[in-house]
Amino acid sequence: MTLSSAGNNVLIIALWKPGLPQTEQQFGYRVFRLKLILRKWKNRLLSPPIKYLEYAIQVWLLAKNEPAQVYHANDANTLPAAWLASKRNHAKLVYDAHELETGRNFSGSSIAGIYRSIWSLPEKFFIHKVNTIITVSPMIADELVRVYQVQTPHIIYNCPEKVSLSHSNRIYRELNISTNLIILLYQGNVTFGRGIEAFFYAVQLIDNAVGVVLGDGPALEMFRYRVLAGEWKRIFLPGKVPLIDLPSYTASSTIGIVLTQDTCLNHRLTLPNKLFEYIHAGLPVVCSNLPAMAQIINEYRIGVLVNPEDPASIANGIRSILGDSIFHEQLKSNAIQVTDIYNWQNESQKLLEIYRSL
Repeated sequence: MTLSSAGNNVLIIALWKPGLPQTEQQFGYRVFRLKLILRKWKNRLLSPPIKYLEYAIQVWLLAKNEPAQVYHANDANTLPAAWLASKRNHAKLVYDAHELETGRNFSGSSIAGIYRSIWSLPEKFFIHKVNTIITVSPMIADELVRVYQVQTPHIIYNCPEKVSLSHSNRIYRELNISTNLIILLYQGNVTFGRGIEAFFYAVQLIDNAVGVVLGDGPALEMFRYRVLAGEWKRIFLPGKVPLIDLPSYTASSTIGIVLTQDTCLNHRLTLPNKLFEYIHAGLPVVCSNLPAMAQIINEYRIGVLVNPEDPASIANGIRSILGDSIFHEQLKSNAIQVTDIYNWQNESQKLLEIYRSL
């Protein structure tokens, strides 16, 4: 949206799935969704590379009819196709690395190292062929420089726009939660390695609190089943909410939860969107003691650091905020002040300057 608002003609290339239109106009940019002939074919070994080949060919063909001056590869899995399109049209290529591909977790698989090596191949092959690199964390940028000896990537933080956000009671109202209880909020991908299970156990140690998880993911139904079976009380898993409505849900909470586990280098160096979303809602943050996030938490005093695998540590962190009203209010005030630094108005200008320099 930033690029289209600045007068650029932007086309997003995505994959089609049932229920979505193949072409769409959104917020000043166009979306074209590729229909893969082999979309439904399932073969654990053969289908991923062959489907990707079909995807790359379709991008190549589309590039003939929709030539561009710049191709923006969002993560390494799009790099080969974006490189092909850029070569066809003698265009610039931007690599936007939202993850550290050489440091992914792969759900703790016993052959995670093999998966990691294969998954990072596009990055290894093409990172020296791009015109510029963007990433979301200074520590990920440093690691890319160390591994590939590239010029220091540009940092574009995934921050919301700074807007006036009033306190809300939306979660209380929609989930019929008593206003006598405080809401501990986790929002984002409901998957493993995010400390969600430890979070649920921590909620059981705090009588006046409920845990709310907003999001979707592979672990959602399993967690719902365990809640229904009575393993945890005062846990709500309503699922994913529309992105445009998310700020009003966040603002109806008391504390934001970020419990990314130290299962891989990618996690250790991450700066997730939810951290900035909590900050913009004025929420104190209970956060994993991992380097990239800890640096922001400590520098701006916007939360407390805990062990994401230890329910007692998480509960103690929550109590340290709830049990000291002066400390609680100071964290909230600090969070609001930090939004003057970490906001999309600032980050969008950095993005536009990168494009102007190509």
